[in-house]
Amino acid sequence: MDPITESLRRHYSEKFSQHGPTSEGVDWGSDESKMLLRYDKMLTVIETPLANKPSLLDVGCGYGGLFSYIAKRGIELDYTGIDIAENMIKWATEKLKSGNFLCGDILNYEFHGKYDYVVCSGILTQKLEASAADMDRYAAILIRKMFDLCRRGMAFNVMTTKVNYFSNNLYYRNPAELLSWCLSEITRHIKIDHTYPLYEYTVYLYREAVGPAGALDSR
Repeated sequence: MDPITESLRRHYSEKFSQHGPTSEGVDWGSDESKMLLRYDKMLTVIETPLANKPSLLDVGCGYGGLFSYIAKRGIELDYTGIDIAENMIKWATEKLKSGNFLCGDILNYEFHGKYDYVVCSGILTQKLEASAADMDRYAAILIRKMFDLCRRGMAFNVMTTKVNYFSNNLYYRNPAELLSWCLSEITRHIKIDHTYPLYEYTVYLYREAVGPAGALDSR
């Protein structure tokens, strides 16, 4: 297991042990509305109209918060969540019987197929004790892996460098630099949402051009 993965596993396992299935339990603070906004941004990757109940892989799914949100919204998706925090996956498996939850590391998990969409909310906003250079390396590996697993598109969020304060434990990435890297290394079909009122942005990577119908409005 990559040292960064192991560090993240310990961190989120401890947070969940302390705070349970809440926004604080995934280290997103006490304002649940911010967590729900992030869920909306992840689901925006899905193109409309929905066809044949598209499959979605939620990387770093935690206790299944996004799955519960999808269910409440009545969105028809074939959902799978994966996380390395055993206590979170145990809770999700026991409490959310209709969900499909996997305990493992996406970087070495043996998947038996691909997913229409892959989302990752939170993993690439934390670096904890890792150096910026090590986190850049880790982000490149993770983004490539997630794109390999998607048939249509993927979404992930990162802390923006367009701020006036930097926290040592968070992972900041210049949006222009990350856009350039994704264009040269992953795909030319890219969108970035830097408009919402959090100190982060969401990147959307697609295998093909997005149709005129746009993306799913989950509100």
